[in-house]
Amino acid sequence: MNLINFDWTLLKEEIRKVWGRPVLEMAVGLIFLIALASVQTVVEIMWLANFQSTLNSLVIGAINKIVNSQMTPLVIISGILMALSFARDYEQGLMQTLFSLPVSRTSIFAVKFVAVVVPLSLLSWGITVFILLLNFWSTAASNLVVIQLAAWALPVTFFAVMFYAGLAALIALALKKTIPTVLTSVIIGFVVSFMSALRSEMIGPLADYLVFSPYKAPIVTLERVLGVTKYDPGLETALPPWGFFLLIIFYAVVFLVPTYVYFTKRFEVKE
Repeated sequence: MNLINFDWTLLKEEIRKVWGRPVLEMAVGLIFLIALASVQTVVEIMWLANFQSTLNSLVIGAINKIVNSQMTPLVIISGILMALSFARDYEQGLMQTLFSLPVSRTSIFAVKFVAVVVPLSLLSWGITVFILLLNFWSTAASNLVVIQLAAWALPVTFFAVMFYAGLAALIALALKKTIPTVLTSVIIGFVVSFMSALRSEMIGPLADYLVFSPYKAPIVTLERVLGVTKYDPGLETALPPWGFFLLIIFYAVVFLVPTYVYFTKRFEVKE
């Protein structure tokens, strides 16, 4: 994508529009409240320390738990924000105004996508770090160690959000209505998320392949990068960490590319 003409003024206006009240407050509250359920007391941490000898293993376990708990709200918030960014502009006729500006469609698309993906990724990661520091503040843990380990959660969260946002953006461009876009993207997200949680007792050997699904792969990627070992052999142990990173990068662009082509080739004019 050509981002040479990236319009920073347009980006600031888009962020202000998408993240204005009460969206920001609702997003922070939803992600924070769900992640807050992952907070462990000092007693729990010390109890776990009896079975896990290193601080790193405790922090890694907390990171996986927090990031996993955030996946569902990320699905919901991505659908809402992409609907506000794309579908609402079509619905209210604002998109035609944007097209009349001296900026390319590529720049408009990039601004809209960046205005959702980057703040949402940073928000989710920031809450993750805060919860981790809250977890281990009263222990002998070094805050630097916690932040270093939590740094891996940022790219994983970023690519996960890109997938959710790309899916929602494609739905928004197809429907061009705010409420239907939100409902459709959230329903699809919940269905795929539910399917990713199925066990072999329900669907048999097919459940082993769910580690490669878009909703499970980010969690497995984080586990593999941080060195989490599985006692039971599975397909996730057969693929190296960089393999899972390539997989989530693929998922991040799988909806982004057709959405970009649809938007920049003026397909809505032909409808």
